[in-house]
Amino acid sequence: MPAVILYEYEPTRSAKCRWALLEAGIAYESRGNSYSVIGSTELKEVNPLGKLPAAVIGGKALFESSAIVTAVADLAPKRHLIGKPGTWERNLHYQWTSFALSELEAWAWTAVLNSRTLLLSKEQHVPEICPQMAFLFKRSATLLDAELERSDYLIGNRFSVADIIVGYAANLGRRCGYLDEGLPNVLRYLQRLFQREHCTLFQE
Repeated sequence: MPAVILYEYEPTRSAKCRWALLEAGIAYESRGNSYSVIGSTELKEVNPLGKLPAAVIGGKALFESSAIVTAVADLAPKRHLIGKPGTWERNLHYQWTSFALSELEAWAWTAVLNSRTLLLSKEQHVPEICPQMAFLFKRSATLLDAELERSDYLIGNRFSVADIIVGYAANLGRRCGYLDEGLPNVLRYLQRLFQREHCTLFQE
């Protein structure tokens, strides 16, 4: 098993990577785990943008949370957290990962950027865009809700790392107030994820 170093800080997308490592049963070295690591010289050696998360796996640098989660799942094939390369289950993993990033997380994160002083100052906000982001998120979440009416999880009706990635995006929308009674299957899905032993999603 290659050594794994994870550059993380709890409020960031590194939560997805930590969850995947815990589900995979892989010991890892945590680096940073504070706001100060963001933009640091050490972090930029792994991710030139200085953003979290980033990882070093077997001495090789990797950034972007979904790429790290996928790599981690491949390190623990006996845990059955991801379909093998070349299988239809693997294709579905890529489908739901892409969907989460482009059709859910993108809209919710844009709303967060324009309503909270995290990375942008209040003067840089464009609050008028937030209703549009809510509309786009809910439109995509409707598709997810229909899928979850047929099964408890997204691939093969069993938990996989695709659920970590999609669950994070769906939960971000919930925290923005975008999930309501019109999306009952997504809400129940999140409750199932919250109940998992290693879940790192914010539940407030």
